[in-house]
Amino acid sequence: MRFSIDFIRAFLILLGKFFPIWGGIAILISLLGLLIAQIEEGLTVTEALYFAWVTGTTVGYGDLVPTLEITRLLAIVVAVLGITFTGIIVAMAIEAAKIVVESNTSIQNFKKEVKERTRQRAAIKDRSSEEGD
Repeated sequence: MRFSIDFIRAFLILLGKFFPIWGGIAILISLLGLLIAQIEEGLTVTEALYFAWVTGTTVGYGDLVPTLEITRLLAIVVAVLGITFTGIIVAMAIEAAKIVVESNTSIQNFKKEVKERTRQRAAIKDRSSEEGD
């Protein structure tokens, strides 16, 4: 439970630090979705945002499909931005987990114990191979 709380705290701190990057990409994805709605007739603002984020997250349900060449190209740009956005969020989550693991003493003690047991097993294996020679 403590790990989860510390992870969320670290992740939120990282979200704040990198807000200009991921926030800018999120705004750009949304604006491109609205641009697609302006070009494609019949898309509401809600549908345009939905399309942009479904495309950006690479889920792509296929229920809304751009029909014009320019909007298809914009959809590709949205998808590339979405992959970048997702990569940044995943990188922040990994960094948050790394920070928590490195600062958690019980995990550090566990790692030390694993190293010690591995060293002991290697020593036993070395002794048994020397006796066998």
